[in-house]
Amino acid sequence: MVALIHATPAAMAPARGALLDRFPGATLWNLLDDRLITEAEQAGGLTDPLRRRMEHLIDHAAAGGADAVLLTCSMYGSVVQDSPADWTIPVLGSDDALFARVVELAPGRIAVLSPNPTAVRDTNTRLGEYLDTQGLTGATVTGTVVNPGQGPADLEHAVTTAAQAAAADADLIVIGQFSLSPAVAAAAAAVSIPVLSPPHLAAEAIAVQLDRR
Repeated sequence: MVALIHATPAAMAPARGALLDRFPGATLWNLLDDRLITEAEQAGGLTDPLRRRMEHLIDHAAAGGADAVLLTCSMYGSVVQDSPADWTIPVLGSDDALFARVVELAPGRIAVLSPNPTAVRDTNTRLGEYLDTQGLTGATVTGTVVNPGQGPADLEHAVTTAAQAAAADADLIVIGQFSLSPAVAAAAAAVSIPVLSPPHLAAEAIAVQLDRR
């Protein structure tokens, strides 16, 4: 059983879709605390109480029988790396597998597709920290705002259009948020460079780790 810890309901369906696509047969358990993002934004970032709250959610998932845990909010990914907790099951931040693949591919130019400029900056900042001296250059694309009533075809069109615009000046395209991941196949088919989706890569990583246990 894979526990998915969400900070927003918008991540639930994309995470479920990616897990079932790349890890067929997985039993999923959704845990939602929809105040995590709001309170972090109000506090100007993650506070110690918020970090402990996420740790408690991970503890709850582990105690409840989860075989692995995936955090679907990139803002809380550092909790996994920084926590002193010694979890006995795999616990992944939303972008852990994504960043590992980026390092493996070692692209010179990366284009990030996200729904808003803040999300683009956040992903670029964390990518820059993760890549360290390997460097990070490339375009950021912000024309992928997802409206509440937007259907799958509209999402695919928005992400594909943004991917095509970014591809001319990039070696790799990164889908910056789970909410855009349902369009990854359409975007990948429309360009000649790799397109990476965080939840799909996370699903593959979890499947591999559980297969080794």
